[in-house]
Amino acid sequence: MYVGIILTLVTAILIAAADALSKKAAATQSAYLISFSRWIFAMPVLTLVTMQAKSSVSISAEVIIYIVILIPLEILAMILYVKAIAQYDLSITVPLLSLTPLFLLVTGYLFLGETITPLGIAGMLVLLSGIYLMNLSTLREGLLAPFKSVLTNHGSLLVIIVAIIYTVTSTLGKKVVLLTDSAFFSFWYILILSIGIIPVIYWKGESPLHVFKKFKINFLIGTLVGLSAFSLFTAYNYAPVAYVIAIKRTSIIFSVLLGRLMFHEPAFGKRALGAGLAFAGVVLMMAGN
Repeated sequence: MYVGIILTLVTAILIAAADALSKKAAATQSAYLISFSRWIFAMPVLTLVTMQAKSSVSISAEVIIYIVILIPLEILAMILYVKAIAQYDLSITVPLLSLTPLFLLVTGYLFLGETITPLGIAGMLVLLSGIYLMNLSTLREGLLAPFKSVLTNHGSLLVIIVAIIYTVTSTLGKKVVLLTDSAFFSFWYILILSIGIIPVIYWKGESPLHVFKKFKINFLIGTLVGLSAFSLFTAYNYAPVAYVIAIKRTSIIFSVLLGRLMFHEPAFGKRALGAGLAFAGVVLMMAGN
């Protein structure tokens, strides 16, 4: 169990570091090239992951349909996410990804008839309190101003859209993993995403080969993403999946810390506490589920 927890914390740190470096790289590169780098340069590490996959994985028509739906959504989500963290503070944007479990809970209730437990409701309130606290500086404009500022901040809106997309992709992705294998899925899915974004890069007047102009930082970003996938996959062997998913959300706290250390982002105390509350809210929602 302890090995699984440590590996998951390592995963969270690696994810936060990849996001911070993506923001740094965005000063000289487009979101399209950075998105491509996060995937294509993760492939060497993910090759190690797929070596642990089942020797024979059946690819059904159902799996292919799911992947065809997933690919454009994932590409769109990654581009929007990189644009958000490139232009706005990590400590404001990244914690909003914690809204995905909330959206999953709400959509499960509305469309699948799933029950929201008292603990789940408590988690929602704690999460929203964290988001409120992160934007507390706008309170002088009115009691609801912290929530309104989220909806008027372009970067925040982008991440909310990403969180909504992830509500769909996480559900479909889980289905694909159940039909194939998590290690197999990690490798081939990222490879397909890497290929899928290439037409978008050309459409935007660039070449995927441009990632080699800033090879060092791009390779490091992709390697961190690949290592995070590898450590996450390994953690599943040592701890319950629910624990791993919950602990992985500590990445939002590490992102706030890196935002302060690397980019001198303001209001560190409020944002760190808000991110901590958002993380606690996610844990409560998962426990209630």
